[in-house]
Amino acid sequence: MGEVISVKNLRKTYSNGVEAVKGINLSVQNQLVHALLGPNGAGKTSTMKSILGFIKFEGDIKVFGKNIDEVRNRISFVPEEKNFYTHLTPQKSIKMCKRLFKNFNDEEAFKLLKYFDIPINKKIGSFSNGMKTSLYISLSLAQEADLYIFDEPTTGLDPIKRSDLLELIRQKIIDGKTVLYSSHIIPEVEKIADYISIMYKGRIIYSGFRDDIKEKFKLLYVPTEISHKIGIDTKNFFAKLIEDEVIVLLSNDHKQWESLSNHEDIEIKDVDLEEFFNTLIRGYNDVF
Repeated sequence: MGEVISVKNLRKTYSNGVEAVKGINLSVQNQLVHALLGPNGAGKTSTMKSILGFIKFEGDIKVFGKNIDEVRNRISFVPEEKNFYTHLTPQKSIKMCKRLFKNFNDEEAFKLLKYFDIPINKKIGSFSNGMKTSLYISLSLAQEADLYIFDEPTTGLDPIKRSDLLELIRQKIIDGKTVLYSSHIIPEVEKIADYISIMYKGRIIYSGFRDDIKEKFKLLYVPTEISHKIGIDTKNFFAKLIEDEVIVLLSNDHKQWESLSNHEDIEIKDVDLEEFFNTLIRGYNDVF
């Protein structure tokens, strides 16, 4: 499919000593929605800002095989903080974008503003957070880019507009584009992502295709007393945590499932993305 973004051993430490990104590797492939999923403070925004060259970092990053400044005109970006000149109107914002970006389609921008019910002659300073998000998204999607990078793009949107936005993003993939998308909202990621990288405390603790999670993993619920009796070595599992005298084990080993399936006190369940994410994050200290 081809690699669009290559990140190798990325580290970002801020001046206050906070190590936001701790040596991650990331590969974003062409014509996929690649989601960075993680709780707030996981390092998603720092990773995206590093990819875009907005902050200094350690490591090596290539976009379309080149340094970011050589390909910036092929990228459209929506930041986590949707800031505008508050005295501008959407109509004036479109005119400004038309002058700044050669690949900006003003007709598409007006079409998207109408789609999101955004008044074009009202000052942006009077907009709600959801309206500002809709405006930013409209301007971003109106750029005829090859790579779209969205950092928490649905902030402030109501459920209907959120669903509409996800459909618009999926359309970009159909059109042959690539999307890197960050979120902490699991249902969104489950709906839109092809490939998922889960970030926590500055590290990527899992990467894989979304559909592989259901196929490759199961959750095992083992009472602690049973665990001691049959001698389960919990170190051999992908992740583990303890809830109310029950050990919850995340396993991607078919032999483990088979060997424990004969014990009637042990429950083995299929796993969805939310269960997978919660077990992985909450069991993080046991994994690393």
